[in-house]
Amino acid sequence: MTNSVAPYSNAQTQPGPDHSVEALLNQLRGNDELPPTQELVALSDLSLADLRRVREAWSKISDARRLQAVHTLVEESFANLHVQLGRLLRLALTDPLPDVRILAISGLWEDREADLVGPLIHILNNDPYDTVRAAAAQALGAFVLAGELDELSPALAMRAEDALLAVLHADTEPLNVQVNALESIAFSGETGIRELIEDCYYSPFDEMQVASLRAMGRSADVRWRSTAQTELDSPEPEMRAAAARACGELEASDALENLIALLSDDSKPVRLAAIFALGRLGGRQAKEMLNTMSDSDDADEAKAAAVALEETLFYGDTQRVQLLDESQENWEDEADDWEAW
Repeated sequence: MTNSVAPYSNAQTQPGPDHSVEALLNQLRGNDELPPTQELVALSDLSLADLRRVREAWSKISDARRLQAVHTLVEESFANLHVQLGRLLRLALTDPLPDVRILAISGLWEDREADLVGPLIHILNNDPYDTVRAAAAQALGAFVLAGELDELSPALAMRAEDALLAVLHADTEPLNVQVNALESIAFSGETGIRELIEDCYYSPFDEMQVASLRAMGRSADVRWRSTAQTELDSPEPEMRAAAARACGELEASDALENLIALLSDDSKPVRLAAIFALGRLGGRQAKEMLNTMSDSDDADEAKAAAVALEETLFYGDTQRVQLLDESQENWEDEADDWEAW
């Protein structure tokens, strides 16, 4: 009779590599090479006890090693949903290195927990590096949007909005911080945001003009459709790219032919933005063009077209929910007709 039990293997009794947080911290404090990613992920989903260990050891790890470790883990978290870095990156928000703080902010981009609002506002107001403050301004946009969707308390959403508005109204603020603040505050439905976007559209700074177009797209205000469509012919590629994306976000169907023409634009970012927009517009002609682009020799364009084709399944549906301000456009048209009469 054959024994169905697998033969005993000495390998089963051999201890594997120690992937504990304590062992990893010892490696990071040493002078050896950076541990491989599969070992670094021991810093994922930290328990409170392990978080205390990391906090105690963090300052004893060299600057270069901390930067390498956080960069590797953030990249891995983008590719692997099982890597949860919330607790580690909250610690990294206070790291002495500005590049580590920026990485921590970017790595928390999907984290909408209310406890992040205060630290991000503190960074926006107090960090000595404008690049870090600009990253915080960009991150706060998610919380403004969460407030509009009733996914965040109105008080916290208002704190985020007030902080962004203070940056935009201060004459001494660096341009890169104000640019990101404008794009973030655009999610707000508060009175005066449209006028703010319009003022920035006429700014003497190219970066602010581009930001205003991005803000138009985020605003869900269909009154910006004609402006965005006009800028599709801008001589500046950054303006064309921002306008194309805005046309997609505002579902500006009148811009379909212009967007199709941009698929042959000399600028790759413009072509990618046009692909995105066609995915939002949907319809037979858009799908045909996206199918063609999905066979592109350019890997980025082919991937973007494949994603856009998936989006047409929703955005091309004629029964989809309309943008919130769609009816307002009709009201203004009627008001204009009445004034003309």
